[in-house]
Amino acid sequence: MAKKETDKSPLKAHDLVFFKTKEETRAKEVDTYSFEKVDQEDKIKLATDYRPFSSHFQYSIFIDNQSSAPITEMKIKIKFPEFFTFSRCFPPTINIPNIITEKNIKQINIEFDELNENTNKQIHLHFSPNSLDNTGEIRTIVTYVNNKDTIRVLDSRPAEITIDGITIEPKVVPSSFIREFAQQPGIKKTIKSIGVGTKHQIDPEIFFEVLEHLFYISNFQLVAKDLNKKLLWYFGTESLIKEDVLVIGQIISNKIEIIASSLNHYLLISLLTQISNDFKDHLISNGIVKSKNDIYELECKNCGAIFPYFPKKKEIVACKNCNYEQVIW
Repeated sequence: MAKKETDKSPLKAHDLVFFKTKEETRAKEVDTYSFEKVDQEDKIKLATDYRPFSSHFQYSIFIDNQSSAPITEMKIKIKFPEFFTFSRCFPPTINIPNIITEKNIKQINIEFDELNENTNKQIHLHFSPNSLDNTGEIRTIVTYVNNKDTIRVLDSRPAEITIDGITIEPKVVPSSFIREFAQQPGIKKTIKSIGVGTKHQIDPEIFFEVLEHLFYISNFQLVAKDLNKKLLWYFGTESLIKEDVLVIGQIISNKIEIIASSLNHYLLISLLTQISNDFKDHLISNGIVKSKNDIYELECKNCGAIFPYFPKKKEIVACKNCNYEQVIW
């Protein structure tokens, strides 16, 4: 609504009188300004960060335009090893075209028309290991056109990636120790939540027996079992780094959950990668599912939160953490 004008008082006589000064008024010169005059050298910055995130890894890209002019035609290339599987991107509105694969290296290409002056852009890419005992690199190359119509290149330092294999030694602990271990300072907890989508419903008892078998052959020590709630608690120590780890398996709300806790986040990622791979292979080899395409990870594509249940086919579900709507399968 427009602001109402206040009543103006009538003009007085002296308001109509103008007086000239002795000096002539000088015209003020206006400084001309154009983007072409802005110095952009060393003012376009690229930074990257690679760290454990939940049951996988997060690779963050930060591009900062510290100049007073925009850059255009920005192209971002992210190269990563083939033992990584790209799972999601944040923000989810970024268009990710088909991933290019060549000579054991995968590449994601992202393009932006413009990055305005004195602004920045952050991108978070999430990768899950698909196998263990591997080493590789992840790096980012950014090209853009500056305000002089010249192509410039920014190249990040490669981040070395090592996905170690693990060997578990059983460790006997009382059931009362579980709570104490899970609440100690610095403890990390990661979750793999899996849904199995088939035409016919599968007896949850089968999944429970598979988890029990996998924990046993992985050399964990049974701590406790609840058949009614379909819960398993196992404990062990990684033989090389001597880090303790608690692993829990449960069947709940038509899904399978594998929860692991340890002080070492990298150990947890390797462990959940190994057990989830073994779980999928077991279902396929025993004819329970036809392929890995029938197995779905129940993680929000936007924020990564775990879904509380396995939805029906083509059901649209909203994440309770960020409200992002999506279809799981």
